[in-house]
Amino acid sequence: MPPSIREAALGMGASRWQTVVHHVLPLAMPGVLTGAIIGMARALGESAPLLMIGMVAFIVEVPSGALDPATVLPVQVFLWSDLPERGFVERTSGAIIVLLLFLIVMNATAVVLRNKFEKRW
Repeated sequence: MPPSIREAALGMGASRWQTVVHHVLPLAMPGVLTGAIIGMARALGESAPLLMIGMVAFIVEVPSGALDPATVLPVQVFLWSDLPERGFVERTSGAIIVLLLFLIVMNATAVVLRNKFEKRW
């Protein structure tokens, strides 16, 4: 956000609180939303190296149904990829596709929200 916006609002007699609420936050919102969404997407993408390094000693049972307790999806992909049964190849592939679609949706949401809230000067 350009500092001239804050200086102009303060120069016109707005209080600091009014400047923050009416000028700073609306102008900073696209960057904050984009950063939060891209941060979540990056955390999703960074799970693969952590799984390969830190998940060697982690043991969890594979859920037998949709309502059984389970762990996060990257861990499930890791666990399913080690199982020799043919059915887990499809489950692993499906989970990877779900993760990729989620990543694409998160990035598209970041772009849409940024374009919606961004103000041109």
